[in-house]
Amino acid sequence: MNEENRMSKADFAKMMQERRKALFDMANDQVEKAVESSQQYKIYLDLQSRLGYTPTNTLLVMKQNPKATLLKDIVHWREEQKYIKKGEKGIQILEPGNEYVTKNGNRKISYNPKYVFDISQISGLNNPPTPATYETSELVSALLYRADVQPEVVTDDSKLPSKVYFDPESNKIYVKAGQTQAELLHGLIREYCVVEFSNKDRDRQQTMFLSESCAYMIFNKFGLENRNTLFLNDCNEHFFSKEPKEIKREFEQMRKVFSKISNRVEQGLYAQQEQTKQKNKEVGDHAR
Repeated sequence: MNEENRMSKADFAKMMQERRKALFDMANDQVEKAVESSQQYKIYLDLQSRLGYTPTNTLLVMKQNPKATLLKDIVHWREEQKYIKKGEKGIQILEPGNEYVTKNGNRKISYNPKYVFDISQISGLNNPPTPATYETSELVSALLYRADVQPEVVTDDSKLPSKVYFDPESNKIYVKAGQTQAELLHGLIREYCVVEFSNKDRDRQQTMFLSESCAYMIFNKFGLENRNTLFLNDCNEHFFSKEPKEIKREFEQMRKVFSKISNRVEQGLYAQQEQTKQKNKEVGDHAR
């Protein structure tokens, strides 16, 4: 019988509360370290794009194993007939639990400490899965799938600040003619991030760093090359004098934008695959 099973309910609850607090403290301490240099910020963005975790859990993983690529708990690894190497230490994260109501009547989510392990900690040859590759044209179509703001093509001599540009006044993304598919894709990803961050309180310049950060994560997720990394040099300037709570709030904003656009692209790719299957089926039916 282990120590946890011998504990009273009160002692167990106290222990779990202490573990939760320690993990939240660890994540909060890691916030400023994540933005102290362009290199550290890049590590954070790389982890966020690979794992898709909340900022708190991404910061926890960054502290414990910044090179992690694929995380699962022991149960899920065992379901795949994979086992943890002897002596490997688990990575602690906070798993959402049940919803509860506070004394003030507010609804909140409880979080429980949980151990996960990276694929590099698994016995045998376990290479992380390589992302699927897509044609640039497929990704462009997927990016436009059910997008609220659709692009409008203009002549290549139009006086736009960039080849692809979102204008909040007209609520349109203008695309200069004559671009390569790669230029178009990169520009659209960036500008769709700009669309999501646009509001009356902050102008384009104020949110450009966040937009570039999100675009970088989307490029990472879909294995795109020639990612823009120049924005990383603005890390210190952007986060200078910001409190950890404000930084985490921006991290959460970026996660939401990253998830929203990435999910739309995945849905668009799935719709294309289904359409291709249907066409192939129709061709097969006609051939009979």
